[in-house]
Amino acid sequence: MTTRMWSCLAVLLVAIVSDVGAQQQAPQPPSAAPPAAPRAAPSSGPRASTVTVTVTDEAGAPVQGVTVTVTGPVSRTVTTIANGTARLLGMRTGTYRLRFEHQGFITLEREVTMRAGALPEIDVTLSPGAAPPPPTVEETEAREKAPPESEREPAPPGDPRYVTIVDFLDKNLIGGREPSKRDELGCTASARTTLLQLRESGKEEARTDADEVLYVVAGEGTLRLGNRDLPLSSSTTAIVPRGTVRGLTRKGRNPLIVLSVVSGPPCTK
Repeated sequence: MTTRMWSCLAVLLVAIVSDVGAQQQAPQPPSAAPPAAPRAAPSSGPRASTVTVTVTDEAGAPVQGVTVTVTGPVSRTVTTIANGTARLLGMRTGTYRLRFEHQGFITLEREVTMRAGALPEIDVTLSPGAAPPPPTVEETEAREKAPPESEREPAPPGDPRYVTIVDFLDKNLIGGREPSKRDELGCTASARTTLLQLRESGKEEARTDADEVLYVVAGEGTLRLGNRDLPLSSSTTAIVPRGTVRGLTRKGRNPLIVLSVVSGPPCTK
């Protein structure tokens, strides 16, 4: 070969080698990352609900003062008001046993299953019980010999008390696992003063023979007063006339602390 041909061949080899090297050094495109797995939606726990109970007699008239006792996943005790209704607060799904008791009616028990998302209304009819037996001769004579109410000995006046609520709570604050705590602060001839501490909802009730004054010392909650739900906070005062249904429900993390003064019947130890 001539010198010119060797030069051309050398140039061609250099070009081929350079091209191969460039292909080997060229960066490879990154492989696509697999798509992220979709996150599962957080499951919501069982939601508490309010259940309305209505009690009537065989004629369809509402029955006031029926004690409704509930046992199951949660336990409740409520009393029907003038329109024959009572509310069960904070009920969860599950099977419950309900017991209905009232003087003059046959006690009734019923099993109820509550399902998620449902707000059941429970209607119950009570049958009249047997008439009470006539009083005995001894009972009749004792009743006739009893002095009239105006001549009866008055109830004792009670002992005077002086209490600083803050100091009292320092020594008697409700425990972390106690649902409720009641401490009597004073007792007079016509009133009882009690300090209520609640971590769970108290039962709804209507006193037929006493009035009540409530004063919120600390905490937050809701007061069921008749057919209304009213907010409670520190320094709130409520007047509950006799015959008016009332119930207390705590809100937030701290206990609801309420001073209760019940007046009317004599306060006896």
